[in-house]
Amino acid sequence: LMMNYVAANHDPAHFENPRRFDAARSPNRHLAFGAGAHQCLGLHLARLEMRILFETLLDRIETVELAGEPARSRSTFVGGLKTLPLRFTPA
Repeated sequence: LMMNYVAANHDPAHFENPRRFDAARSPNRHLAFGAGAHQCLGLHLARLEMRILFETLLDRIETVELAGEPARSRSTFVGGLKTLPLRFTPA
């Protein structure tokens, strides 16, 4: 038995506009870090690292734009982008 996390995190019964990225989505019952007894032990550290990364980036850049076509990962287990070419303009 295997759970399809990609499908689970895009279920319109649980997520309004499930294909749209919304970092402030609330409540956000995604399964990226598992759940219950199988929840990732590094979840809080990973969230803290991401917050620090984005706060630092947002302080140092003026604009972000696509520098090419994104390519999606072709996996039935892990969803996301394989490449996301970006161009940053410093602040």
